[in-house]
Amino acid sequence: MPRLLVSVRSVEEAMAALAGGASIIDIKEPDRGPLGRADTAVWQAIREALPVGVCLSVALGELPEWTHQPDPAPTGFAGISYRKLGLAEVGADWKTDWANLRKRWREGPAWVAVVYSDWRLAKAPRPDDVLEAAIAVADCTGVLIDTWDKSSRSTVDHSWLPWFARAHQAGLTIALAGGLNESRIERLASLAPDWIAVRGAACCDGDRRSAIDPARVARLAHLLENLR
Repeated sequence: MPRLLVSVRSVEEAMAALAGGASIIDIKEPDRGPLGRADTAVWQAIREALPVGVCLSVALGELPEWTHQPDPAPTGFAGISYRKLGLAEVGADWKTDWANLRKRWREGPAWVAVVYSDWRLAKAPRPDDVLEAAIAVADCTGVLIDTWDKSSRSTVDHSWLPWFARAHQAGLTIALAGGLNESRIERLASLAPDWIAVRGAACCDGDRRSAIDPARVARLAHLLENLR
């Protein structure tokens, strides 16, 4: 059964997601892009508010953004299990740039590589190339399949079965996101993602910029339970 990941932007949203049955709380700021980074003070506030043992992940924006801003303090990642960094608008040397950033930040939460299903629009690497890179590095534990353009849904369908199989054979965890709703989750369940990652589907009126609705989270959690 896949676990439910809900992206939140505040302590109040984190508590609502947890009350609804989310297994993983992901911290991001939707107004800053598909993987918009929330302020580290928000990370800290959410970590301190949630019970010990709740799994947390953080979105870190896109790789090119970190060429113009200071690195986060190592202590900022305390209590975080996973970190995700997008690859939109990277150059040809993105693998080297990604490796240098991971080396610079040293130890910390496990990395989740990000695949954009609309990779051409995002000017991001091909999904196969990201998967190869994720398999090749020891500090990457999973891959997230998401959409860069949040006005459209993911193009992931059952033709991705070999891709999912390869990732699982390599021991990677797969998080599936990208405009998912209940019907799409049911249709794509046979791909066997380990996490179902949502924001809009868990928000009031399905609007990703609205507040998290615990009743919507509960429906999604119930759906995943029934997929067992």
